[in-house]
Amino acid sequence: MDSREKVKLFIEKHHLIQKGDNILLGLSGGADSVCLFELLLELRGELGFMLRAAHIHHGIRTEADGDAAFVKKLCEKEHTFCYMYREDVPAFAKAQGLGEEEAGRLLRYLDFEKSLEKWQKEEAEAEKAVNLSSYKIATAHHLNDQAETVLFQMFRGCGLSGLRGILPKRGQIIHPLLCLSKEEIESDLQKRGIVWREDQTNASEEYNRNKIRNRMLPYAETKICPGAAAHIANAAEIVREAEAYIQKQTENAYRETAKEQENSIVFDIAFLQKEDIFLQKQLLLYALSRILEARKDIGAAHIEDILKLTEKQGNGELFLPDYVRVRKVYENLILSRENGEIPSVFLEESGFLFSEEKPEIRTERIDLSKEDALKERFGIRHLSEIMECIPQKTYTKWLDCDKIKMPFSVRHKEAGDYLTIDRAMHKKSLRRYLIEEKIPAAHREKLWLLADGSHVIWIPGGRISAYYKVTEQTKTILQIQICKEE
Repeated sequence: MDSREKVKLFIEKHHLIQKGDNILLGLSGGADSVCLFELLLELRGELGFMLRAAHIHHGIRTEADGDAAFVKKLCEKEHTFCYMYREDVPAFAKAQGLGEEEAGRLLRYLDFEKSLEKWQKEEAEAEKAVNLSSYKIATAHHLNDQAETVLFQMFRGCGLSGLRGILPKRGQIIHPLLCLSKEEIESDLQKRGIVWREDQTNASEEYNRNKIRNRMLPYAETKICPGAAAHIANAAEIVREAEAYIQKQTENAYRETAKEQENSIVFDIAFLQKEDIFLQKQLLLYALSRILEARKDIGAAHIEDILKLTEKQGNGELFLPDYVRVRKVYENLILSRENGEIPSVFLEESGFLFSEEKPEIRTERIDLSKEDALKERFGIRHLSEIMECIPQKTYTKWLDCDKIKMPFSVRHKEAGDYLTIDRAMHKKSLRRYLIEEKIPAAHREKLWLLADGSHVIWIPGGRISAYYKVTEQTKTILQIQICKEE
């Protein structure tokens, strides 16, 4: 199968180009980009897309002027519009504190974006319909680049996303040459009699990638296994397929184990720990990807730290790069950007009142001496049955009115607050009770309660102090209703 057919099938397999697309090719003048340029010229009529090019002079090599002239002449020959840029990469790298390789890549893609914007503006001014998804950037990364990338990522330490290498398509960027080796590219150009420019920096071992390209891969091909680069690229393809499957499983498990609320992600630790350890890690990585634009500074060690936090006794927290805050609050794990508050999901599920405004309360006295009226109201035959009528609603309670010093207080917690917890009138501090109820410390100050001095009468959504409960000796009941839907 020739190069043209290989690339065409690769484009179709990965849906890289659709009919009506506008493709911007990064054209450096090297063998790879020239080969892609010639192949796209041949395929544009058949696949139905428009083609333009962009060339960036990096201001580094003395040969760069010749590269720009070569690209300009090539595009003029093929009647293809080319955007030309000149950048001072060394100066930009120094100003930004970057290596020249990284700085050059950043500036290239910024210029590609500028080119697309100019193209879109031109189309709009010509009153043509502009479909932003149809504008794509094509780069000439090939099979050997794929093998280099996978090895480089392995040496640095990576997960599945690193082992998958260069994706055929990432956003609006496409890589149609990933199916061709460097040898196939140069052979194809030689057969066609097409010349290209040599980038002398590719031979320099100043860059780590060049060491892999010039030493490791040739050694592997000649001394270990012919076709090593293709085998590595094929392994990357298998990893991509496996990762796509794992991603689906992760998203399904995420919906079952996590809740998103108020810029935070909350895991039920018990549900999280039921999953296989591999899936636990994937879930945490997926969650972090949803609260960060990029998680390049989050590594495997940080995920291990989070898992250790879920296993420790009591509450705790840790801080990750990019201002990520991770907290263990009882049975829940909360991931958020730093300073994020604990989500109200805890408050809603607890049933306690944490509203900003003081709750509206309705009270009614029920005189147990009015036996006939009570029998008619509650449908009982004997007053002794009144205990069976005690409301079971969360926000409506009966209390022994004669034991309450009126007026009682509706307020937030104060130092010294306590409850009585049994018939023997043993006391428990409100603080201890709230800890046992697993109310996050950050919200305890916002809790509403009814109190008689320091003695808590009732915590709406929670318990009544035993001292104030209705008994067979109660003479007057105080019915208290919180005006809240139940």
